[in-house]
Amino acid sequence: MALTVRLLLPQGGLRRWHENLHDALAQSGVDVSVEWRPGPPRPDAVGLLEALERLLFARGGESLLDLSPDPGRLRRSAAPADFVFDLTGWPRATPGAIFPTYCGATGDDACDHMLLSGATPSLSLVKVVGDAVVVVAQGRPALEQPHILRRGREAIAARLATLIRMAVLRESEAAEGPAPEIAYAVGPALVASFLVESLVAKARSRLTRLLAHEGHWRIGWRRLAGPEDATAARLDWPSANWSWLDDDRRRYFADPFLFEHDGVTHVFCEEYPYATGKGILSWFPLAADGKPAQAPRPILERPHHLSYPLVFRHAEQIWMMPETCGGRVLELYRADPFPTKWTLDRVLLADVKLADATLFEHAGRFWLTATEPSGGLSDWDCLAIYVAASPLGPWSRCGGAAALMDASAARPAGHAFRRDGALWRPAQDCTRGYGSGLALCRIERLDEAGFAQSVERRLAPPPGARASGVHTLNTGGGFEAIDVVGLCGKPILAAQR
Repeated sequence: MALTVRLLLPQGGLRRWHENLHDALAQSGVDVSVEWRPGPPRPDAVGLLEALERLLFARGGESLLDLSPDPGRLRRSAAPADFVFDLTGWPRATPGAIFPTYCGATGDDACDHMLLSGATPSLSLVKVVGDAVVVVAQGRPALEQPHILRRGREAIAARLATLIRMAVLRESEAAEGPAPEIAYAVGPALVASFLVESLVAKARSRLTRLLAHEGHWRIGWRRLAGPEDATAARLDWPSANWSWLDDDRRRYFADPFLFEHDGVTHVFCEEYPYATGKGILSWFPLAADGKPAQAPRPILERPHHLSYPLVFRHAEQIWMMPETCGGRVLELYRADPFPTKWTLDRVLLADVKLADATLFEHAGRFWLTATEPSGGLSDWDCLAIYVAASPLGPWSRCGGAAALMDASAARPAGHAFRRDGALWRPAQDCTRGYGSGLALCRIERLDEAGFAQSVERRLAPPPGARASGVHTLNTGGGFEAIDVVGLCGKPILAAQR
């Protein structure tokens, strides 16, 4: 028998994201209905801010916050249901219903307070049972434009829909805990100060684009004294010097992957020429002294953006699986010959947008972790997992919903690795902007029915790197490689690729 879900929605306020959530649940085989309730009034100051944002930051196309033109097509019901979600926006939820909290507080005003205060966003679905609060699902959504309230609301709405799908479509154990508390203060000058900050941030972004390339990434590497010297083994940066790849500031280099072949360590990376605005893949070898044996050389270009050139051996062949989400595919290339010519062997997955897909073997099977723009928004925070008997496929997705929603530890940041017998993965911490840091995560569970990880260490850029972010960590051939973002140590805005 199909699961039943009832959505409590504000009267006269059916938004596109409500409608998308309804349709996504229905397409998953859920019996979904709606019930209309009066919504809460909104402060006048917030309404004024919304109006001014529409003038300053107008953009074309539909928004998830737009009103639906056809609310009557949704089936109405007040009957009991397996899940009841109160999305009316009132701070006090309907008894027995599951409702959202924002940094521990409830209601639409709490969501705006969280966004305007600049707090690291935290989103939960909870249900009050007696004196306890049962956490049904939770996550940390990415905010790619935190200086614009409406963009923040769109991101929160999309990820709230993601959490609801996660709660309905997969089994999870509820965790009981103390009632959440508001962890930030809201003052009467908050809206005015936010508006000033928004305008300053917009001006700074425009000036940065005019005067310098925003988000200049650099590749660094160092020789390892042994396996125990690796950052993944130490869970910390070493007190060592890094070598940095020279560039002409007309391009950046990022996503370094190391691969040893015939006694030589090869570096594969993304090259992003500013003149074209599209990433290609490049390669250079390291000499015996650890210096580049030659300048980076382009080895692969496609009509769409390329990055994250993951290289591996399988069946006596050398393969490359780069990020190709700009073409809505995941492609696999074969060295023909290694290392400068690559032939498209097959499309592993079609009609997908997977960011930084990372392949590894575990428990006799092969796995892919990647993030995807669930709901059409950010690809920083929603982790998807695929499984196959061979790297060559066919690949099957594990579950219909995101395996994890966490801007601080979802998007892959390099090869998975083993430490003390456990499987680990580096992930990007995007809570302070794209690629602001790394999260070293121990995988606690990985199977077709579920995924769990624990973040054991967070790393800012290594000391002395003069950087504002780091988002790749790899080892191979006796070396360790990273990339960092920064313009000669000057404060800049992180790139959003």
